[in-house]
Amino acid sequence: MTLLGSTEPRIFTEPAGRLTRSTSRGYEVADFAEAVLGEPLLPWQRWLAIHAMELNRDGSYRFRVALATCARQSGKSHFLRVLSLYRLYVEGVRLVLGVAQDVSIAREMWSACVDTIKAVPDLTAELETVRRVNGDESFTLSGGGRYKISAANRSAGRGLSVDHLCMDEIREQRDWAAWSALSKTTMARPRAQTWAISTAGDNQSVVLRHLQEAGRSGRDPSIFYAEWSAVPGCDLDDVRAWAASNPGLGRTVSEAAIRTALGTDPPNVFRAEVLNQDVDELDGAIGADAWKACADPAGSLAHVRDRVILCLDVSPDGHHVTLAGAAVLPDGRVRVEIIGAWSSTAAARRELFGVRDVLRDPDESEGGLTDAGLVEQIAPAALAWFPSGPAGALGPELRGLGAVEVKGSEVAEACQEFADLVVARRVLHPGDPLLDAHVAGASKLHQGDSWRFTRRCVGHVDALYAAAGAAHVARTLPVERPLPRPMIV
Repeated sequence: MTLLGSTEPRIFTEPAGRLTRSTSRGYEVADFAEAVLGEPLLPWQRWLAIHAMELNRDGSYRFRVALATCARQSGKSHFLRVLSLYRLYVEGVRLVLGVAQDVSIAREMWSACVDTIKAVPDLTAELETVRRVNGDESFTLSGGGRYKISAANRSAGRGLSVDHLCMDEIREQRDWAAWSALSKTTMARPRAQTWAISTAGDNQSVVLRHLQEAGRSGRDPSIFYAEWSAVPGCDLDDVRAWAASNPGLGRTVSEAAIRTALGTDPPNVFRAEVLNQDVDELDGAIGADAWKACADPAGSLAHVRDRVILCLDVSPDGHHVTLAGAAVLPDGRVRVEIIGAWSSTAAARRELFGVRDVLRDPDESEGGLTDAGLVEQIAPAALAWFPSGPAGALGPELRGLGAVEVKGSEVAEACQEFADLVVARRVLHPGDPLLDAHVAGASKLHQGDSWRFTRRCVGHVDALYAAAGAAHVARTLPVERPLPRPMIV
């Protein structure tokens, strides 16, 4: 027997009264989809239209914002396309604005609307112009209604009054810039609705998380919320959970496809994309559970001092510098520790490389070192750095010490290698708060078939880079003796 997705969401805003054709426009949307477009709504889409388009006594919409979340490939785009065309052709709204974090996604939706119009003669008859200029795509109907698109950014929609705002995959909005601009475009329109349909995000999906909290709590009566999701804590292979979170199951997505995803996705990805469950991280560079499992607060680098590799990195804004140490242990695992951290390159330079002064009395001392730097005090087997990054600010000093350069494709190699070692539990770390924070805040910056660390939204990741660089050099550089002390002249 074919497993079918749930029509009714697990969590939703209750209607104010009985939903009928006189109390909800959703019935008309379903009629339009079937009779005019020849594309009947799926059961869950029909349910959503009827509940989210509930009317007040004066005929206005009860909800100004409608947010629905469900698993990928359930038919979200089809629903948004039908809804946008209904509002243009049946309600006669003046402006529909389609928005996505990547404008190419908004363009796909817009283009699908144009194709649908051209496939229906009655709709084509009202199509006046189609503008396909890159960055200004729109189409206009003879009655004056218009559909245009925009990328989700701080300037999106400014200067426009929008009747129907359609926001795809709102989970990708990692700050409030786009929402702040777009949400205000509907304020002057009495029958405006903002629609956002998405799959679950992570802790960086700030807009989605905020709207979800408002919808689940019911504290804002102008927000409608519907969530097709699996019960928290369910087993990944629970087919009842699949049906609850995939309303298109058995229609737009197959059970076999979900089983393939189960076998190939990391757990957090499967929970977010397939079970529509909130997770802490999606494309995190290093899994939180694996990193936690590598913690070894009782250990240290003391017994392997002769093979310790140091690595230095600097944040892109220059406001954080980290020195990390790593060594390969007798059992082949790599231990990493944070040796020092500074809030500026100037502070790091003074402490790392020492203070040199020309002594007035040449008989007092040979050379001119008044205070030994941290690097000299540790006397590591090698010192490493990333010359193609912001650590270049300390390049002259690092090159003067003969530091090993991790550059080119080796940067991505070091990042991927470190992440793989963590997954294999081949890394030990003391649970240092700084390194823990930088690991938690790092995601993947994809470059072709490889990737490197990048910060998710705010904060720094230089401690993670320093640890990964130290581990990489410790595993690849033949080490025979400590780094020679710099010659003082």
